[in-house]
Amino acid sequence: MKVMKKMAALVLSAFLAVPMAGSVVYAAEGSLQFTDPETQVGETVEVDMVIRTGGDAIGDADVTMTYDTSSLEFVSGDGVESDGSGTLTYSGSGSGSESELRTTMQFRALQAGTAQISVESSTAYLYSDETLNLEEGSSAVTIEAAADGSTTAEASGTSDEGTGTTAAGETTDIVVTVNGTDYNFSEAFTSADIPAGYAETTMTFNGEDRRFVANDAGVYLGYLVDSSGAGSFFLYNDEDATFSPYLEVSVSDTTSIILLNQPEQVSLPDSYQQVDLTVSDQTFPAWSDPSNSRFYVIYALNTRTGQEGLYQYDTEDGTYQSFTAPSADESSSSDSSIVGRLGTFVSEHIAVVLVIVAVIILLLLILMIVFAVKLVHRNQELDDLYDEYDIPMDDDEEEDDRPVVQKKSRKQFVGYDEEEDEYDDEYEDEYDDEYEDEYDDEEEDEYDEYDDEYEDDEVDTHSGSTKNIRRPGKKSKNSDDYEMDFIDL
Repeated sequence: MKVMKKMAALVLSAFLAVPMAGSVVYAAEGSLQFTDPETQVGETVEVDMVIRTGGDAIGDADVTMTYDTSSLEFVSGDGVESDGSGTLTYSGSGSGSESELRTTMQFRALQAGTAQISVESSTAYLYSDETLNLEEGSSAVTIEAAADGSTTAEASGTSDEGTGTTAAGETTDIVVTVNGTDYNFSEAFTSADIPAGYAETTMTFNGEDRRFVANDAGVYLGYLVDSSGAGSFFLYNDEDATFSPYLEVSVSDTTSIILLNQPEQVSLPDSYQQVDLTVSDQTFPAWSDPSNSRFYVIYALNTRTGQEGLYQYDTEDGTYQSFTAPSADESSSSDSSIVGRLGTFVSEHIAVVLVIVAVIILLLLILMIVFAVKLVHRNQELDDLYDEYDIPMDDDEEEDDRPVVQKKSRKQFVGYDEEEDEYDDEYEDEYDDEYEDEYDDEEEDEYDEYDDEYEDDEVDTHSGSTKNIRRPGKKSKNSDDYEMDFIDL
């Protein structure tokens, strides 16, 4: 009986131990670290705080910190709130893909020496809700004397002790209007807000020296805060003390440009039309040529040279290139003409154009062959037709159609005596051929007639009768007693 009780107790103990083992939670290890910057009295210094895991995605984190209010004055910090008495509270959450949380806090140095920023408490979790044990660190801010030798500075009183937040927009009461929106000029920016390539400087604005940032080319930026308390840098024009939206885009590894909203400075041919170009949620004026909608022309400031000019934006490649505006004559004679558009089309569709040209050449070759074959067949048909109907060729027809030249007698020519031999040769053959037979026949008949008559008269003479006897002489073919009139042919 006692053995059975012992066995039941052992089994019960085993079942009870299983859920207890499943409820054990192991805490992950992490770290909470700060930077140790150096600054001067009166300057603003930045302190970075970072919470890291061992590589897992981080979740939520809450950190409470304290600092020496006699040496440091809290200015601002993303996710950081101040109670105005030296206590800071940070709250942040990870997105599920990052292994760290980072924030930057800005302080103003009030007294030379070393100021400590320590962690009072901290809690952190992984994105999987696993507890994250943090190895806590601290920050030591080294503060040196100011350039003028002063070792202390008065607090500016920019902290809002009622809410524990910094009212950056209330740094000054200077209202600036940009594109119809009112902003407050502020000097409460941090070094983390300063764009790359710029450094903090001071400029006279509204009658006082104010904090600005500038680059080596003399491009100035000022910090403005909107009605919601969000601050950002704007491009500052020191000639007329105006601000414009600041959007810097990279052109190359060494050069970037700032898009400008100054359409009055742009002079382009009439073929270009002004449109709106949206870049990073900001709208800027741009110009496009209807014949080529791929490119836009914008007006921008080169941050390397500080010069303003035109740049061409390629919508397909997303790149910017320097652009030289064509003159009105060049634009009207090239870009807007049919030749210019044709050239643009050929350059963009070279393969299609080559195919079209090859097809056209092939079609022309085929047509030439067809026409040549038809021409040969036509000539053969005409030859057969001429042979069938015994039609003379064109050369004979032309020869027969020539007008007949009327021949003239020798007396009608002025140079008859001088050219007697020539005319004799010309008409002798014709006279012999045409009149010889007729003359012979007529002469022979007449000769016979006269011969008979002669014989009769001769008989009468023998009979003794008195008669008039005609005795014509016998005439030959060449007798001169006959006169011939030449026919004028």
